[in-house]
Amino acid sequence: MRVPMVPELNRESDLRHRIRDLRFFEESFRRNVTLTLAGESLTSKTDQARLRSSFLAWLETFHETRHLADIDRRDFICFSAGRMLAELVRYDPLSVAASKPDGEDKPNDWPVGAAYVSYCLGVAMSVMEQEFNFSTPLPNLANDPRVWQSFQENVRDNPDLAIPFLDLLLGQAPNWSEPALAEQRPAVKAKTNLAIEN
Repeated sequence: MRVPMVPELNRESDLRHRIRDLRFFEESFRRNVTLTLAGESLTSKTDQARLRSSFLAWLETFHETRHLADIDRRDFICFSAGRMLAELVRYDPLSVAASKPDGEDKPNDWPVGAAYVSYCLGVAMSVMEQEFNFSTPLPNLANDPRVWQSFQENVRDNPDLAIPFLDLLLGQAPNWSEPALAEQRPAVKAKTNLAIEN
């Protein structure tokens, strides 16, 4: 799993606010696609309307759950990135095709998914680096074909399962049963319970 946008995103000042700008989102998403698919003998096309719809859906849920950042900011960053991934999967703005029809070069099993995950993972890692001076190493499962196959199959039925998948890659405890409910995330529940006890 490559996350090629991290160096460029790290150079952005105040990325956590910049990512909420539609123009920046569109430009950085396209740049990530170019970097992620480089050397793969693939051509890609991004549907502008679907990309904007995914952004607007993500932004709406971001504002609805923003108050949870006060409970656990790091976990909220991970949830927001997972929510972004879920909306990209749901609206599916990217299409990819082999640029060589003779099939000489075998493409990734799911290059579209790799581009979506790479982008959202890069955003989360860069925001955490800027906010907490904290780098998250990718776990070994990031390169496990079985994990990717399971991810692809599950998000086809329920795009919200992209959220706990991204949690795994970011070292967070996933919530597989109610992935879209930020209040039910293990980190949020633990800190809420601790606050009640004190």
